Amino acid sequence: MALECGIPYRAAEDGLHLDDTRIDELLAALPADRRPSLSLVRDKSAFGRTLLAWSVGYRTVDDLRQAIVRARARRGELRRDDAQLVLATAHGTKGLEFDHVAVIGMDDNVFPSRRTLEDSDDPNRAMEEERRLAYVAWTRAKKSLVLVYDPAAPSQFMRDAFSDAELAA
Repeated sequence: MALECGIPYRAAEDGLHLDDTRIDELLAALPADRRPSLSLVRDKSAFGRTLLAWSVGYRTVDDLRQAIVRARARRGELRRDDAQLVLATAHGTKGLEFDHVAVIGMDDNVFPSRRTLEDSDDPNRAMEEERRLAYVAWTRAKKSLVLVYDPAAPSQFMRDAFSDAELAA
């Protein structure tokens, strides 16, 4: 979103994987004039699925390749150490404070992560660790906190902290 809106930001990791060489390798193996979605369906890797999601809206593999080049350049312009917007994971904010915090992804099966709970040898312990992580994220704000969630599917943590009336408001 920061890239799309042209907002300077700082982040230890922005999660975009734009520098991953697999992007270029995968795209180089595809016909430039073909629809990227159809060409990428054959790649069953997690990375291939991510690239497939990126490809929506592009007519050809070459169009997608050009968009990635533009996104890399845009990120180079906007990602700065002096930016006021900080993008961070909940883990990355431990011990830090900010005037304003927005926690995104407070949706069912997102936070707590369904995969984290399913893959854990001790789901109860994993749930409590996820709860502690949510607490870390929620308590970083000094002035304002915004919790972003799907009203049709708020996370367990949102349901624990707020009434149904508050979540529907």
